[in-house]
Amino acid sequence: MLSPKHRVALGLVACGLCFLANAAWSGASDYWPTQGWRTSTPEAQGMKSDVLADMFTDLTDSDHSIDSVTIIRNGYIVLDAYFYPFRKDTKHILHSCTKSITSTLVGIAIDKGYIQNVQQQLMGFFPEIGPANMAGGKDRITLENVLTMTTGLDCRDSYRHRWQGLKRMMRSDSWTQYMLDLPMVAPPGTRFVYCNGASYLLSAIVKEATGMRTLEFALQNLFGPLGITDVRWEANPQGIDVGFGRMWLKPHDMAKFGWLFLNKGQWDGRSVVSADWVDAATRGHIGTKSFDQYGYQWWVDKEGSFAAMGHRGQRIFVVPQHDLVAVFTCFDAPRTPDFVMRSHIIPSIVSDAALPADTAANQRLKALVRRLKANPAPKPIPPHPGITRTISGRTYRFDANELGIQSFRIDFKARRDAAVLDYMQNDRLISVAIGLDDVYRLSDAPGELTAFKGRWRTDYAFYFSFFEVGHTFFSKARIEFDDAQARVRLTDPQGGIVELKGASDLNKERKVEN
Repeated sequence: MLSPKHRVALGLVACGLCFLANAAWSGASDYWPTQGWRTSTPEAQGMKSDVLADMFTDLTDSDHSIDSVTIIRNGYIVLDAYFYPFRKDTKHILHSCTKSITSTLVGIAIDKGYIQNVQQQLMGFFPEIGPANMAGGKDRITLENVLTMTTGLDCRDSYRHRWQGLKRMMRSDSWTQYMLDLPMVAPPGTRFVYCNGASYLLSAIVKEATGMRTLEFALQNLFGPLGITDVRWEANPQGIDVGFGRMWLKPHDMAKFGWLFLNKGQWDGRSVVSADWVDAATRGHIGTKSFDQYGYQWWVDKEGSFAAMGHRGQRIFVVPQHDLVAVFTCFDAPRTPDFVMRSHIIPSIVSDAALPADTAANQRLKALVRRLKANPAPKPIPPHPGITRTISGRTYRFDANELGIQSFRIDFKARRDAAVLDYMQNDRLISVAIGLDDVYRLSDAPGELTAFKGRWRTDYAFYFSFFEVGHTFFSKARIEFDDAQARVRLTDPQGGIVELKGASDLNKERKVEN
């Protein structure tokens, strides 16, 4: 991953630091982060604080949508940054980083004897299913073909196909049947095709082989030994965990998973997954158009680094040659983590021994991290339109609808900097604040940490956006007020639109009077 320019720079720095040649790392060998990570300065681990600080300056100047960056070298956190409104102890969706975890569960199942080996035929795991379209070598698809996404199935479910195949699978009565029924377009093992459905099949295989829900198997055999207890993983309607995604973890727990692989599957004197599996999983098995090579649901480069990669910029980078793990969670920064790994993080590594302390650079880095975590500066709030005097605090009720929203009221008088929205959904009262100064207000009221901000766009239309913190999609709402009625238009993360029309109690009173 180092350019020739950076290799020369490293050589010059190494010569200049020869007096430190006998210095030793405090290293990861003296502890395991089961109960939590220990911290260190970048310089104590051979990295330059000023290069890492420049990274944040560049990121904030270009307004990248990053939620967190965690960098670990030699077992110590040297950088742990969180961008408002994301918080340190909030779980983040992994998207396709989940695939690397799912494949690891296959490896553990093999280690424990639930599965024989990667040469087992795919169809043999589902003897009760009679697949359609058996021509073209479908009976020769192996577990390894599924792991390397070389099944040969006509899988068109990635972003390149606008997830059309994925949507069809998710609408089917049986996701497993749907996948096994797909026709063949290439002999097994000959062509790489990124396929979310293949990763789903890995989860289904673990469930079939172990007799346990995949999440349960993971908690006992993977997450448990690493001290990871707070996991969210959605299952499909058939009760099978979604192997291609839909998992949430905290950044520090993502880093534990990367550290496990950096240590060849060993954790505190225990083999969580065999070193043979780690070697096989992180070795390139087939070339791809978007990366150097693909392993067992890991992306592998030619220099021996590998990464779990997810939609919109979720990343777990493992760089064995530098004893480094780097974790990114993002709202929408699909290529930024890859870029800053090359432009800043790898170049910040200048020694395999501790560097002299650089107090000024380290203080600058810490100040930037504190600034990213803090609430952004509020913007001036325009005057409210006159209609707020009559609609503020008024309750609007809806007929039965697909969202289960029964009523709402919004108050622009209770607070100067935020509107207070109260709504009844499925007989539950939820109250949130909506920032009016271009700063999101956070709330745990809906069940997950959510963020809201909004503004008046016309004298009669109030718009606001909201999202679940740790997710990568936001929703939009528009409320148009017309005397005693309110028309609500909601746009969900997938682009679906729901329109509701509510009448206030005042409107009902007028009808009674007439």
